[in-house]
Amino acid sequence: MYKRLIPFVRNLAILSIVLVAVYGVLIFLLPDHFVTDAYYAFIPFFFFVTLASRLILNWQQAKSNQAFANGFISVTMVRFMVYVAVLLLYSFSFPDDAIAFIITFFVFYFIYSLFEVFHLYHNLKNKRYF
Repeated sequence: MYKRLIPFVRNLAILSIVLVAVYGVLIFLLPDHFVTDAYYAFIPFFFFVTLASRLILNWQQAKSNQAFANGFISVTMVRFMVYVAVLLLYSFSFPDDAIAFIITFFVFYFIYSLFEVFHLYHNLKNKRYF
């Protein structure tokens, strides 16, 4: 069951390393008001949330397809609530940095979500359910 996770984790790590490099360059190119003070926490945060989500879904899929469907909806809902909580907590704690934080957060959210969708689509297309 977990053998099938190795390509996912490898690709997730590669994506994260590429994002570190790209964002590292952008930090020097963008004006200071576009770079949030919490940029260093985004990639590990999204890496571990994505990995934990995939582990939970693999565990649910091993039970049954119905458990996978319920797990997928539950994981998506919990992740959404965690993301909203992080955005609100940071925005109210550091209002001067809130706009840059929210924009950067959504960019990373979009990139990691695309990665998950492409990976899921590839697996479903090739009949490899995780």
